[in-house]
Amino acid sequence: MEEVLKLKIPASTANLGVGFDSIGMALSKYLHMSIKKIKGTVWEFHYYSPELETLPKDESNYIYKIAQDVARKYNVFLPCLQVEMRSDIPLARGLGSSASALVGALYIANYFGNIQLSKHELLQLATEFEGHPDNVAPTIYGVLISGYYNPESRVTNVARIDVPHLDVIVTIPPYELRTEDSRNVLPENFSHKHAVQNSPISNTMICALIQHKYRLAGQMMEQDGFHEPFRKYLISEFKEVRQLSRQHQAYATVISGAGPTILTLSPKENSGKLVRTLRDKLKNCISEIVTINETGIEEEVVYLKS
Repeated sequence: MEEVLKLKIPASTANLGVGFDSIGMALSKYLHMSIKKIKGTVWEFHYYSPELETLPKDESNYIYKIAQDVARKYNVFLPCLQVEMRSDIPLARGLGSSASALVGALYIANYFGNIQLSKHELLQLATEFEGHPDNVAPTIYGVLISGYYNPESRVTNVARIDVPHLDVIVTIPPYELRTEDSRNVLPENFSHKHAVQNSPISNTMICALIQHKYRLAGQMMEQDGFHEPFRKYLISEFKEVRQLSRQHQAYATVISGAGPTILTLSPKENSGKLVRTLRDKLKNCISEIVTINETGIEEEVVYLKS
């Protein structure tokens, strides 16, 4: 019998306006991975999505490197593996493609190294690699999560927020925007006054989401001072998407993660007409309704006749 580990790993959107590096939500776009042991000394990577073909297939592969780092950390040996991948998460678009790959690598190391890591431990590891939990936490747990990583103690704490009763629309431009480039436009420091101005906005947004007051939450999201004022100029479509969304009574339009994907939260009764308008007006972009993933990563082991 041939033993195959199958992983279905959701995309994620981060920041949600003023939740910079701390709030994320899992979305129904997925990285699918199928992993099995093979004979030999070199891992094999097979891609079944055209966009993934740009990724390396040797030991410089990100998933390989992360999996081996975890194996060394826990003093285990990983067998030679074949990794098959297909994905509908666009790369470098602000939808957590790297976080999905990272979480997949952790699950590969955990299973084939028989490390027996809990989900809590997997989250701690993922955040150590990523530096903040906003993408990896919802990727692991699903839904909408707020989290904090303490770099001194290396401890991550997260809190789950109820599933919002709304529709999520993503508008994906045709170009990539690397997180590194997007971070380079941010100021290195904020004044105490600036931080004090933004803190209550973020706190109010969280409370409004918990109480399902989406109109108020959206007002707070669109008052972000941490990243949107500096990054929106990198996304030429952002202004038009926000204007069109407001015309259709959307709750909020914000940058997804580091961009360039634009995230719109809409009342369910308005989302269909809005997404059709976005498709009509921004023909160079992909605009679609996505659902909120409520389960996080799904792991299954299947046995096939060899």
